[in-house]
Amino acid sequence: MPIRSTTARTTSLAVGLLIAVGSFATPAWALFGDDEARKAVLEMRGKLDVFQRETLRQLNELGRQQADMEQRLVRLEQGQRVNLEQQNQLEALRQEVARLRGQVEVQNNELSQTRKQQKDFSAALDGRLKQFEPVQATLDDKTFSVDQNEKRAYDAALDVFRGSDFKGAIAAFQGFQKSYPESPYMPWVLYWQGGAQYASGEHKGAINTLEQMARKYPDNPRVPDAMLILGNAQADAGDRKSARETFRTIGDKYPGTPASGVAKERLAALR
Repeated sequence: MPIRSTTARTTSLAVGLLIAVGSFATPAWALFGDDEARKAVLEMRGKLDVFQRETLRQLNELGRQQADMEQRLVRLEQGQRVNLEQQNQLEALRQEVARLRGQVEVQNNELSQTRKQQKDFSAALDGRLKQFEPVQATLDDKTFSVDQNEKRAYDAALDVFRGSDFKGAIAAFQGFQKSYPESPYMPWVLYWQGGAQYASGEHKGAINTLEQMARKYPDNPRVPDAMLILGNAQADAGDRKSARETFRTIGDKYPGTPASGVAKERLAALR
């Protein structure tokens, strides 16, 4: 095999390795937005796999060439008659074998570094992607998947309510609705918001919020309690007729619930 051709190929391979290593050194999140992170990592991992397969193939080819030259070297050294031309060829082969050995050593080292960079890159990107993976939430025996930021926003608003900061809770739950209008948390958001409005004396706001909750989510387990608060808000606002109707509806639709017993007492007190 011609020495010049082999050297050119090994040099080209070395340059390719240096370019590839440099291209993988840049963190994925510096090049892509969070919404494109999943697509970016799959594409970059695919490119890295192709690069590693090609590098291993060329390393195997270099190893084969090295073994072939070493066999030729052994045959020449074992010959009894070695003329000047053979001696020159023998020396050239020795030099080429030395170069190949050095080149293989360099490429093995660069491949090792590339693999380490891939491992570090994958670990860092996987950790970043986990921040956006959905999580499971369970409320009143209902389990659903939500965005992590969505869950944090709901929990934070509920903590404000539990701290008796009802004005702050109203604002927090209203902000949640704007950020996550299709959230599976919405029945509970409306329930707690209506309760915060009632506790703050905002009877009209409580009535609107709780009527919306009962109308849009009639099967939610919080509806009987929401209607009980609704009836109280109607009574406190002076609309005793609507309050009586609400308390009767609780008894008719949700018999046997704790809310139905309280509604019966409230209905009797309004007569």
